[in-house]
Amino acid sequence: MMFDEDEAATASAPSPTDRPGRVAKSRPPRRSPPPAYRAVVAGWPDDWRERWGRRANELEEAGLAWRDAEAQAFVEVWATVRKAPVASDPGQN
Repeated sequence: MMFDEDEAATASAPSPTDRPGRVAKSRPPRRSPPPAYRAVVAGWPDDWRERWGRRANELEEAGLAWRDAEAQAFVEVWATVRKAPVASDPGQN
């Protein structure tokens, strides 16, 4: 059978799922491990974690992807609390 020019432009090779006897396999969702900074944040006092969470939300609302927003917030809050007096260190109880 001959194709007209219009038909030739829209004709395509069959996809793997179009072949008889072949079933398309769906892949499970790709899961990545949690970012390493999450373990550090988990050990922070509540006020530090709250500061981190609020900053991450601000950055996400400004357009950053949630992972990028969390990472940037971690860097910013860590830089702030790292300079804090030793008494506010969560390990000093």
